[in-house]
Amino acid sequence: MLLSRLINVVLLSFSLMVLPLTSRVSAQENTGPSEKVGQDTRAANCRVTLPSDGVFEAPSPVYSWPSRTPDQFFFGTAGLWTVLPADGIWRGQVPSKPHEFAYDSKLSWGRTHVAFLEKDGPLTVRGKRIDGPGPSFIETFDSIAFPGEDGNAMVVSGISIPVFGCWEITGHYKDQELTFTVWVTSFPKHEQSSRAFSPPPARETAARRIQVDGETQAASLVYRVIPELPASAKAANVSATVVLHAVIGTDGRANELSYVSGPQLLVEAAMEAVRWWQYRIAVTNLGQDPYEYEEVDTTITVVFPAPGIEH
Repeated sequence: MLLSRLINVVLLSFSLMVLPLTSRVSAQENTGPSEKVGQDTRAANCRVTLPSDGVFEAPSPVYSWPSRTPDQFFFGTAGLWTVLPADGIWRGQVPSKPHEFAYDSKLSWGRTHVAFLEKDGPLTVRGKRIDGPGPSFIETFDSIAFPGEDGNAMVVSGISIPVFGCWEITGHYKDQELTFTVWVTSFPKHEQSSRAFSPPPARETAARRIQVDGETQAASLVYRVIPELPASAKAANVSATVVLHAVIGTDGRANELSYVSGPQLLVEAAMEAVRWWQYRIAVTNLGQDPYEYEEVDTTITVVFPAPGIEH
């Protein structure tokens, strides 16, 4: 799933893939697998969103790629709606290394008779775990849309969940907001091997490395884990900004992180957050064959929320 997502990201320069609704639209902590990772027993405080919470009757004809199956339902309002699993469960692979997502897939968002418009700002998707520790995140997608003849339109965004557990997801566009809860767990053990992700073959030539200033590179950030203040920083009432040097790889992820400035008390937490971040993949000759991937040498500014501030 990650491979297909990265391919889509490159081809569209990490813009949204947008289709008219009249077209067919087809954990636990990441420290390694454990016996409890991805277990199906939900926490008592995890009330997933089910068809009994309300089924949105989408207009006909609706998009059908990916087609809605009997185990899915439409949820939301005419202003913003999505497709959810009827059992409230998203299943992913058990992460094999740190900062590998427990769930990484596509998520469709629809609007009825009102298109998504770039001038109205981005579509944002927020997620927070509600049954235990897990990094909260924000994904941002440009609202580029091409509505069908009936005015209905949809966007296909990505959705990446850092760790298994109970997650509250909120989509926001313009004056519309939609919140639902899902249980994110692993596939059954007998399905894990058949669904294992095979990484792409290594490139024969090294990627060209370019330099981009931090402010410009920040505009390419599309997935951000919110940094969390360490307990020692909260006790000292410390909140500030940390600047890191980084190389954004050809997968859009930050590596080769090093300290530039900011309170030393926050550096480790800043690096931990940034290792989850995702940027648009830098390429040259986009739309041509062959196009080339680029690494980006840049700086990253990590802003910590003030102590006691809900993010």
